[in-house]
Amino acid sequence: MHLLADANLPQFADLVARLQTQLRQPITLQTYSERQPSAAQLAQADALFIRSVTKVDAALLAQAPRLKWLGTATIGMDHVDQAAVAAAGIIFHSTPGVNAQAVGDYVACAVAQVNLTQQRPPQGRAAIIGAGHTGRAAGQRLQGLGYAVHYYDPPLLESGKAAVAVHADWQQVLTSQVISCHVPLTSEGPYKTRHLWQYADLSQLAPDTVFVNASRGPVVAEADLLRCLQQRQALSVVLDVWEHEPNLDPELLALVKIATPHIAGHSLAGKLGGSLQLLQKWLADQQLNARLPSLPELLASTAVGRTLQVDSAQAPDWQQLARWLLQVYDIAADDALLRAAPTTASAFDQLRRNYAARAELSQLQVATANWLDATWQTRFSQLTVQTAR
Repeated sequence: MHLLADANLPQFADLVARLQTQLRQPITLQTYSERQPSAAQLAQADALFIRSVTKVDAALLAQAPRLKWLGTATIGMDHVDQAAVAAAGIIFHSTPGVNAQAVGDYVACAVAQVNLTQQRPPQGRAAIIGAGHTGRAAGQRLQGLGYAVHYYDPPLLESGKAAVAVHADWQQVLTSQVISCHVPLTSEGPYKTRHLWQYADLSQLAPDTVFVNASRGPVVAEADLLRCLQQRQALSVVLDVWEHEPNLDPELLALVKIATPHIAGHSLAGKLGGSLQLLQKWLADQQLNARLPSLPELLASTAVGRTLQVDSAQAPDWQQLARWLLQVYDIAADDALLRAAPTTASAFDQLRRNYAARAELSQLQVATANWLDATWQTRFSQLTVQTAR
């Protein structure tokens, strides 16, 4: 059995090595470090483990005649031609929810950073576009910061299967103080999301709006966003994803408040969870009996995962709370790294490949909790929520 995997899936080789000691049939592993594996690697692959940067289409599948299994360590699937994969008889899996906590953390820390920089307390309404795993994680944390959160999701509203209350009132979104996008990239149908945000809507946002996109780059028409920012510099835009990534527009980069290289979901726990979940799915499909460690077991063996102790004799104000969050994840450091790098595709990919291990807000605990009344207990639970992966 020959496995081919993205080299940026953490501890993947170690996990495969554990399987090799338990299984009777031989397993070999190759890794690739560029966006696409080579033709020679694909020709040997029985199973392929990817991330969002690898595009799987008919051309790739033509180079992989032995491929029978494909897994992506992401919730998004727009980089995979699922029709072509199904036509080839290949089993396909994604990992919904695996990086939801990390993306939720990213949104909360981005908003906290903007608020601190502008000395503006978190108040008013926060619109979450897309009430899936990552949207709900972001919404919970923004509630913990002090926003009144609402979820815009017409498809879920129509299906009646939403896990939270959702609505289809776009005007509520446009008049919110914080807007955060958490939708898949779709180009057809009544709810297509490609260029969901164009100039007509962007220009209606209040000057002090915080606008976050940590979903897919083409959800926002970048030319329209650039035009809007050139006219109205007060709009606070946070972009983790870019329409033409890994190529960035230097003019747009200069005008957004926070810019990062598609790493919102890149906490160590989220990335380890992706490796683990894919291998668990592969074992189940192959009907192989082997034990993999749990995510807590894997995290316990790493340098990241220690509790951050914070101590206070009285309830924190919003500034103190924001500073505590940014001690766990310093989003400004990621912004600085991207701005210091050349605006080239290779530099963008290099930042993602060499991304440092990042903690999650679930590690934020208080050393003394005398001041934690019911309100603060609720806010902390919303900010530090831990869910199964």
